[in-house]
Amino acid sequence: MRSEIVLGVDVGGTAIKAGAVDRRGRIVAKREIATPADGPASIMVAVGLIARELQKEAGRALAIGVGWPTPLDPERGIVLFDNKLGSAGVNIERMASRATKLPACIENDANAAALAEYLYGAARGAGSVVLLTLGTGVGGGIVLGGEVWHGRDGAAGEVGHVKVHPGGRRCLFCGRRGCLEAYAGAQAILKRYRASGKKAEGMKDVVDAARRGERLAVKIVSEMAEMIGMAVADLANVLNPEIVVIGGGVARAGDILFRPIRAAVAREALPNVSKGLRIVPAKLGNDAGLLGAAGCAWKRFGTSASSPTSTTASRRSRIASSS
Repeated sequence: MRSEIVLGVDVGGTAIKAGAVDRRGRIVAKREIATPADGPASIMVAVGLIARELQKEAGRALAIGVGWPTPLDPERGIVLFDNKLGSAGVNIERMASRATKLPACIENDANAAALAEYLYGAARGAGSVVLLTLGTGVGGGIVLGGEVWHGRDGAAGEVGHVKVHPGGRRCLFCGRRGCLEAYAGAQAILKRYRASGKKAEGMKDVVDAARRGERLAVKIVSEMAEMIGMAVADLANVLNPEIVVIGGGVARAGDILFRPIRAAVAREALPNVSKGLRIVPAKLGNDAGLLGAAGCAWKRFGTSASSPTSTTASRRSRIASSS
């Protein structure tokens, strides 16, 4: 007898990762394709095809969750801003439901990753979680009391724009000075490293150079860790989470990154806040997005597609399925 499943889809700028996921967070079938370059309508056609393939292999899904790489209105399923996929103002939740003929929910990709680590990964069992994702930029997600904290307009978790150095380096995304992203985002770090004549294809090359003792790389990685630690200390003072999870490729750097982050938090956060605070690398890697999207579907449509687990889920299901 097949397990009950939902579908989780992680839509990125270059790839769509999707899986059929059971209640325990096991991926029982998986697909990955390149993201169509001509907008959300084509992306949803691709999502519909993947959904059919996954259900042929794993059985009928109860619902689908979609992770989307832009700010969202979490109540209406509408994209608020998008400089990547041309989806601003589009009701992605409704489009996903129509494309797959399944009840649908949508979540920002960083929020989805935070939910995944809370449900299935490094933060499993914790009551409150802050996630930082270190990629091209710096993203984040917050889970409090088992629920993603969206804030008033769905904009909560923009960790990359915490001010760590007033008047400092200009953020390549928002244009303001001193954002964490200007010190910890791969785009900014690689631009700075290459400007000195050094060669690096990605952040791994910079971290490896720091391990070899190369002066500029050591300075950059040390500064990155210090600034991340200062941002985490501020977040910890405000939210007092049980655990902070750091994800993204550079999070696999190990002690060269985590030791100075923890030291900065111990120094900058209030003693009663930093004591007992766990700061750990993410566990789920590239599957975090699709698992978090699936987790969103499980939480909203828990027992069956026609019986959502809350009045909010019921309302959003009607929105997503309406014409």
